[in-house]
Amino acid sequence: MKRPLLPILLLLAAPAFAVDEALTQCRQIEEIEERVKCYDKFVDSQSASDAVPDAESLFGRDDAEAKRIVETTLAIEQIDHVEAVVTGVRKSATRKLLVTLDNGQVWRQLDNQTLRLKNGEWVIVRKASLNSFLLEKKSGSRSIRVKRAN
Repeated sequence: MKRPLLPILLLLAAPAFAVDEALTQCRQIEEIEERVKCYDKFVDSQSASDAVPDAESLFGRDDAEAKRIVETTLAIEQIDHVEAVVTGVRKSATRKLLVTLDNGQVWRQLDNQTLRLKNGEWVIVRKASLNSFLLEKKSGSRSIRVKRAN
């Protein structure tokens, strides 16, 4: 399923328009002290909570083109694996695993391999060939093919 690229780009650009408007207002102030206060107020209003998504939150998402644009635009480093703790394991009606990790990611098993997972175990999700992903216990060598479900 293809996701439209334009809405993603518009969402990324919206904060930039607000920033430009705030800086333009500061720039129009003629008194130096007042202008500096305006800039200081603007900088103070920007917080770390306004930060863009990190590489881990994008890992495993569909639509490679949108991911590439986000990574390029926001200078997010690309990673080839994620290490996390299992916080939930369920089996679907087709007896395939649905694994929830402590970083909020949910991974759905695609193959028919067997891998026994428990809450609290460390796992590694790594990139594999043809834009696929493998989930394995950090302590073992068995792996299952997975796809990000959220």
